[in-house]
Amino acid sequence: MIQRERLVESLVEKGAIRTPWVRDAFGSVPREVFVPRFHKRSSEEDVWVDGTDPEQYTEWLSGVYDDVPLVTQATPASDIVSPAGLPTSSSSMPTVMAEMLEALGLQPGHRVLEIGTGTGYNAALLCHRVGADNVVSVELHPQLADAGRVALASVGLHPTIINGDGATAHAPDGSFDRIIATAAVDHIPPAWIDQLAPGGAIVTDLRGSLSGGLIRLATTGDGIASGRFLDIPGAFMPLRTRLDSPHRDGESWDKPLNTMNPHHGFTTTDPRAIASTPSLRFITQMHLAGHHVRGFIPDPDGSELSGHTTDASWFSVGLTADAEGLYPVLQGGPQRIWDTVECAYATWQRLGRPDIARYGVTAYDHVAMQHIWIDRPESSTRWPLPL
Repeated sequence: MIQRERLVESLVEKGAIRTPWVRDAFGSVPREVFVPRFHKRSSEEDVWVDGTDPEQYTEWLSGVYDDVPLVTQATPASDIVSPAGLPTSSSSMPTVMAEMLEALGLQPGHRVLEIGTGTGYNAALLCHRVGADNVVSVELHPQLADAGRVALASVGLHPTIINGDGATAHAPDGSFDRIIATAAVDHIPPAWIDQLAPGGAIVTDLRGSLSGGLIRLATTGDGIASGRFLDIPGAFMPLRTRLDSPHRDGESWDKPLNTMNPHHGFTTTDPRAIASTPSLRFITQMHLAGHHVRGFIPDPDGSELSGHTTDASWFSVGLTADAEGLYPVLQGGPQRIWDTVECAYATWQRLGRPDIARYGVTAYDHVAMQHIWIDRPESSTRWPLPL
């Protein structure tokens, strides 16, 4: 198929595909089988593009082979949120999928655990390398698990598809050589580490609600996995146990913000930096570890930067400095969020404005013993997980 060939060539040119087997997998597996329809959002309306509709077929097939993520499931429609609801599953951006497969280092015969079956497309790519008998894929949503199983069977693939929680154990200890997660986590689930064979590896998206990135960790089989963040963007939907919400477990935004009698102050930290600098957002996320956050982007009128957390702490910072180079700050709630941002900014400056590739993770099979380090595992500068 011409569209598939063009996508493969594009991924090769971008450097996302670097090995023959990944190229062969993307060239052989038909993405259109796994994405019979996808959601398209424009400034005017929210629509589903359906491949069974003759009037939409050309647009659908072109979209399937664009190098973009495609939303394939959403929460029920809401006049408040969106006529199509909030996204809860997608077919990932092919560039990111290829980069993750390259990082995984799959060899024929490897046993692989995939977290997040979704459409089944990534599972098909895994099967192409190691064989369907060696792939176990876990999907929370029963309808998605069934649909993925049917789509895989339609191309002659029959991996084990499990409907359940991706963070729990799905095989005896040491059963898997590789684990790949197409869902974001704020720590490394201990069950993943316990299920890895010596020399095994995990590739996942480790992030909080503000920032994070893809990471590859390897284990020696002693209950410890360690590795560095990859210089690859990733923004997967969070791993969760609830079917009725696209949010992380424990994330609730029902606490109203109390904006009466806020703390007034000034800052020398340019708020536009936190909005536009990925490396600063990442270190800020580490300083806000454990807090679900929203905002941290300029308001529509461009006059201020604002944000808040699930415990109803909030801040707003003016984007125009006064004659002395000071920006006005308002903050309120149980904690002063902007004070934490300033601390993160000072640390970022002191460390030389590090990008994410300088950071790594050491993850024991106990959440309380997991942390992020900078430059080397024995660094004295570290931040605890969960993010």
